[in-house]
Amino acid sequence: MKTYNTTLCALFLGIAVIFSACSSDDDIDPTQTTQTNPIPNAPGDANAVLAAVMSYSDLPSSVPSIPGVGGLAIDVASGSFFTAAIGTNLVNVGDVKLNAKALTIPGGNAYINNPTDFSYSLVAGQTNTWQVAGGSGFDAFTHTTTKKMPSQVKFSSSVAASYSKGSDVTLSIEAVTSNTDNILWVISDGKTTVTKESKTTSVTFSSSELSVLKATSAGLVQAASYNAEEKSFGGKKVYFINETVHTKIIEIK
Repeated sequence: MKTYNTTLCALFLGIAVIFSACSSDDDIDPTQTTQTNPIPNAPGDANAVLAAVMSYSDLPSSVPSIPGVGGLAIDVASGSFFTAAIGTNLVNVGDVKLNAKALTIPGGNAYINNPTDFSYSLVAGQTNTWQVAGGSGFDAFTHTTTKKMPSQVKFSSSVAASYSKGSDVTLSIEAVTSNTDNILWVISDGKTTVTKESKTTSVTFSSSELSVLKATSAGLVQAASYNAEEKSFGGKKVYFINETVHTKIIEIK
């Protein structure tokens, strides 16, 4: 299955707030790094994709340690509704809500979570309810997912803070979590990403695969456990994704 990315605006804001509150001489500016959640592609004939993501991100090493805070845990939501199949123009379908909270449209008819609200009541092992008002050829509908949110995926302690793109890199997680259909693995320099998909506890990226990345102190690795289901409303195929992601900021040499 191929993948596409959805921008994680709320995570940037959360990191930026902590940076400004805790450090005056940061060497990483999160607003200058394009970090995204890896999201699996829907089937080519799907007309819409709705994603609910529990995102956990380790704090960068440049951020002073905060007692009781090991990282940022936030809820992320996105919605894309197309004129036809995936890749065609995005359309406005009125209000879209996840677990009774509205998504916003910052521009271009792409729906995302409110960047000032980090909680959409996403809980591992529970289902999610989407409400769509309807419009632009889409009927109004309410759907509670049959599949439940995966448990939070976590990198193992062997995942280092620095890697050389001139060598093979192996990433590992503690376990394949419950309610997981598959796992997406990512190494990124903040702009270019290298991705694998494998429902295993570890994957290896070859040095040749990593050669497209640039050296940076603000790269990242990600593991994303997800499940997906499809349902039709008024002849429109809608693809629902539940996902948990663990992100670590790394140095790429």
